[in-house]
Amino acid sequence: MRLLHVAPFYAPAWAYGGMARAATGLCQALARRGHDVTVVTSQTGRDPEDERLEGVRVLRFPGPAFLLERLVPAARGLRRYLEREAASFDFAHLHGHRNGLAITAARVLARRGVPFALQPHGTYPHHGQRRLAKAILDRVAGRRIVSGAAVLLAVSRAEVADLPGPARVVANGVEAPGRAAGVPAAPRPRLLFVGSDAPQKRARTLPALLDALPEAELHLVGRFAPRFHRRFARFGDRVVVRGVLGGDELAQAYAGAAVVVHPAVGEAFGLVPFEAALLGTPSVAASGHGAGEWLARAGGCTVSPDDAPALAEAVRLRLADRELARREAGTVAAFARRELTWDRAAEEVEGIYREALGSIV
Repeated sequence: MRLLHVAPFYAPAWAYGGMARAATGLCQALARRGHDVTVVTSQTGRDPEDERLEGVRVLRFPGPAFLLERLVPAARGLRRYLEREAASFDFAHLHGHRNGLAITAARVLARRGVPFALQPHGTYPHHGQRRLAKAILDRVAGRRIVSGAAVLLAVSRAEVADLPGPARVVANGVEAPGRAAGVPAAPRPRLLFVGSDAPQKRARTLPALLDALPEAELHLVGRFAPRFHRRFARFGDRVVVRGVLGGDELAQAYAGAAVVVHPAVGEAFGLVPFEAALLGTPSVAASGHGAGEWLARAGGCTVSPDDAPALAEAVRLRLADRELARREAGTVAAFARRELTWDRAAEEVEGIYREALGSIV
């Protein structure tokens, strides 16, 4: 099949979250299965406007930088491209619906009669952020995109419950972000948080965790506003802000941690605990949503959402019992290698595309 994927962010735009990782992994796996895959995405840096990456043609369209910083990318020239090329694609796949690329693509695809799947990647709920802006965007275009999709895709049963109609569950694939070299001994037990200061990530719970575990240090990896750093000023050198990491640097951060802390709520899948396990490090995650759903199925540790004492106790146990920590990470890693591969996801998605096309014909 000739496939079009519309993704607001794509490799190597790792700083913009898990959607870039998911879109990249799936598209490359579909290309390995022999499909002709084109991705249209936003240009977030100096990457080429047109290149082939791992068998996938990637077209990057520029847009206003201030929109990118607000994670609502637009793309100049995309409409012209789609008006010219859309009809040549058999099927399309939209990653997210509250962005200028999806709005443009959905309108053109509808006019050209090209069916598309919509995969929100956990972004359908507003998560307490920019509620008014999202409500306006949904009224103007978002609801039409959702209702116009030939099929909705979710990454967990928890996400299905968030969506406005029936959805097919296809788990993300998981890969280690890179290779880790030897890990030097740390003077203190090291906790690692990978995420952002977005409300659903629950990074605000971390100071209480440090208070409960005075022997530990914490490394923060991801995008954080300067004002967020002030929450940790009283901990001095026990807190290290690393910024956005990718590839071998992120792998090294995972491997160098004793425990990864993932207290996020409302997360549809949660790559972080699985990436950590693939590099030998256990995680403690919050239950009650997609990340907890998958980690629990894999044999990992989950605690009740926003339960600070339970989180601290679970982390303390894994710091004290290194054999438990090692065994748990190994169990989760084995599950990921067996059940959470991009090749498996691509095979399932390919079947869903064919079903959708068959129902239309």
